[in-house]
Parts: sequence; structure tokens; C-alpha cells
Amino acid sequence: MFLKHDVQTTSEIKKSRFITLLHRVKTMDEARAFLAQTRKDYPDATHCCSAVKIGSFSHSSDDGEPAGTAGRPMLDVLLGSEADEIAAVVVRYFGGTLLGKGGLVRAYSGGVADALKEAEFLEAKTFGLYALEVPYDLAGKAEAWLRSKGVSDLEADYGSQALYTFTHDQDLSAEIADRFSGSLALEKLSDIVREC
Repeated sequence: MFLKHDVQTTSEIKKSRFITLLHRVKTMDEARAFLAQTRKDYPDATHCCSAVKIGSFSHSSDDGEPAGTAGRPMLDVLLGSEADEIAAVVVRYFGGTLLGKGGLVRAYSGGVADALKEAEFLEAKTFGLYALEVPYDLAGKAEAWLRSKGVSDLEADYGSQALYTFTHDQDLSAEIADRFSGSLALEKLSDIVREC
């Protein structure tokens, strides 16, 4: 699932203020830019701890808090969620009272968990990109059949045969083989992940 909009939540724990920001990122460069912008937006913050999850890649930073008390707990919350392509930054303004390691872990992980509860998400769905070469005597029937199956992004290129490319969330190979008595073969070119 992908974040639909940026999210910002605020909490106060023993006079320390924690501002949690969630932002969609597709690359680590985008995550770094988001963190840099957050530092500019909150120049007097005591800490700007962060966590990033992009596919199988993840990264976290404690930004001066005791090791393992901020970034990793934040990342654990992201890893435990279905969210992907997401960066979380928790900005802390120290209020004068030490929270201890357990208190810090709860504050940082809790901030991310609360922000995720406020977030709206787009579902991710995988579609196949397919190609179908069709002799001209079957082109009209094949195109009509593809349209009846609700394929998306249907494009035709006319060379020695008609070449149709399209996307669909199901592999139609068996149905095409059955419908056209094995005379047509569908080729899968790639997978495409789309927001729904």
C-alpha cells in the first residue's frame, strides 16, 4: 500500500514534543530530500530521527538519540505495516525530562504507529503487460475478444501481422489458446505495479 497524502501528528510526553511526519518516497534520494526539508522546516529541533521502507530496502537513523531507541523502533513499525515507499521522520523538541531508553522507544515507535492510523492508503495491484501477435484474418475477432475481457492500455501496431499490447490483472493465455484453437499465443512482457 502506498501513502495517499502526507501525514503529520503531534504528541507531548513529559514536556518533550514529538512531531511525526510520513511522506511517500520511491528512492533513497527522495527520502534524503524529505529529511533535509524537514530539518529546514524545524531548524531548532533537538532530533530528527528517521526510518525508510522502499520494497525490500530499509534504513533508519537515531540522529543522536541513544542507539536503537528511535530509528530502529520507527522502522520496526513500518516493517510491520503493509505500507511501502514510505519515509517517517519524528522531530523531537526536548522538554527537559529524560525519558529513558524504554520511554524513547515507546515515544518514537508510538508516533509512527499513531501517524499510520491517521494515514490514507492506495492499494497496490500487479498487472501483466502482454503482447499478442495476430494474423490479419483474425485481428478483428481478437481485438473484439480482448475488449470484451476488459483489458487496459490496448494498443495496436500493424506490421506483417497485427501486434496488440495491453495490460490485465489476469493471465489470459489459456483462454486465448482455447478461444482461438491454439493458433494464437500470448507473450508476457513484464509486471507493472499500479495504485488502485
